[in-house]
Amino acid sequence: MDEKKSRIVAVAKEMIALYGFKKTTMDEIAAKARMGKSSMYYYFKNKEDIFAEIVRIDSDHFRKKLNDTIQSAYSPQDKIMQYVRTRMLHLKELSNYYKTLTNEYLDHYFFIEQVREDFYNFENKTLSDLINEGIQQNIFAPCDVDLVVHMIAIAIKGLEYPLFVQKELDLERDSKQMMEIIFKGIEVRA
Repeated sequence: MDEKKSRIVAVAKEMIALYGFKKTTMDEIAAKARMGKSSMYYYFKNKEDIFAEIVRIDSDHFRKKLNDTIQSAYSPQDKIMQYVRTRMLHLKELSNYYKTLTNEYLDHYFFIEQVREDFYNFENKTLSDLINEGIQQNIFAPCDVDLVVHMIAIAIKGLEYPLFVQKELDLERDSKQMMEIIFKGIEVRA
């Protein structure tokens, strides 16, 4: 990516994280990036285009991070646990920015919905592949994979709320315990 374009994206990302999407203006981005507003328009038509680029870059980075985590784990259980852990830690790092992404104001922007849908599909495929891998290795019992993936996704989303509201969540402990309950249940086994 061109140095000036990278600077615009970095500055805009910082400002959006601090002030939110609605309050960040092209004038402010240009001033902080130390470039003329007309120079910015060479790279981006408007603030929405800049934000779309930020979202695209972060989404690509996030997927790579998740894939790398999965590749470094050994068993299907560990791959899923590391996936959940990495996902939650990444969202914690981006908590201010993530709030901006979930802002209802942005719901009408196609690119936001597209990113959400693309990530949903990525997550479903990734988790489905890991569950199927565990079934093939006789680690997981044969099951309705789509239902299990849906339940894991709901459980992950359940951890997101306290992460952004309470900020006191112990991600390591809570995500591990959640996945152990999903894997083993809470029943005593004979």
